[in-house]
Amino acid sequence: MQNADVVIIGAGITGLSSAYWLAKAGAKVIVLDKGRTAAEASSRATGFLSLRGEQPMESALAAEAEKLWDTLDEELGYPTEWKQEGRLWVATNAQEWADMQLTYEHFCTTAIPFELIDGEQCRKIAPSLMPGIVGGIHTHRSGHGNPQRTSQAFAWAFQDRGGVILENSPVVDILVEGGRVKGVRTPDSTIYAPVVVNCAGPQLAKIGAMVGVDIPIATVRLESMVTAPLPPLFDVAMVGNGLSLRQTRRGNIHFNGGPHEWIDVSLTEESAKPNTPIVRNIAGRLAELMPSIAHIPLLRSWAGIVDVTPDQVCIVDRLSDPEGLIIACTSGHGFGMAVSVGVAVKDLALEGQTSMPISALKLDRFKDLPADWKAQRKWQPGGYNT
Repeated sequence: MQNADVVIIGAGITGLSSAYWLAKAGAKVIVLDKGRTAAEASSRATGFLSLRGEQPMESALAAEAEKLWDTLDEELGYPTEWKQEGRLWVATNAQEWADMQLTYEHFCTTAIPFELIDGEQCRKIAPSLMPGIVGGIHTHRSGHGNPQRTSQAFAWAFQDRGGVILENSPVVDILVEGGRVKGVRTPDSTIYAPVVVNCAGPQLAKIGAMVGVDIPIATVRLESMVTAPLPPLFDVAMVGNGLSLRQTRRGNIHFNGGPHEWIDVSLTEESAKPNTPIVRNIAGRLAELMPSIAHIPLLRSWAGIVDVTPDQVCIVDRLSDPEGLIIACTSGHGFGMAVSVGVAVKDLALEGQTSMPISALKLDRFKDLPADWKAQRKWQPGGYNT
């Protein structure tokens, strides 16, 4: 039997960020994970901070994350390889360009400076782009970092402050008494705590179901890969031809994209590994987007599982039933958002409220969601988002 002020379920980057800010505030925190630390999407993400212009309800929280990212290396005492060099979305054909201009209208409802640019301006930012680029959206804000190093930095900084991470310790039950959380149970131990944070990513819904809380997420396998190192080609975080890509400090192109496979997950077992036909498809689209690097070999590929909400926006909420349960779901863009989400979780855990802009991100926004929403969207295991 152990005791803590807060138990966090999930040692991904959202859980690790939450744990760090809590430990810094003086809380005794234990983080549990069914496997290894940041072994799923957190260390396999592309490494972007998205300012969420397409989802204004979340954009303010992303802007808070941006402020924190700029000083994160100093804060944690370990490198994240964060680069604030802006972001670029490119359209490869007329239909994408038409869709992008509609998306731009949503971007303009935020306080973040975005601009529409033509294909020539896109290629000035990234000269290796294909000649057929029609146009794009650009912002000087935002940036990218190394997901592996960042996850490691949060874990080490948390442990430096006395935090405990227990790997290979799946949560099999949440203890509730009199409508209040009392702790959690793993196959090997019981840990008592008045606050439990569900940061379990793909397992969020299964953890919530233990106490009768419905968390509407679908789980999708994300394929990522890196090329051999190249000379500097571009600095921005980029989206184009169905891909998200960045160039690392070493020169590798780190990229991912669809089609993604909707899958089911287990509370205790690892998920399936990369799918060779999908890897081939994604790599082929990089060669189309940047023809001059089509001959560059891939060094490695890997897969991680991402949790996605129906509106593809975060859930950050402290519940009243059961009291003491906090949900932190970052809906597939947790790498960038985890910094500010972690601060919000710290506040909710210790004070019951936060000044972070999360009022629109509560779980009850889905109270009228149809039970078969995943079937309606074809977001069910075995399907692809083609």
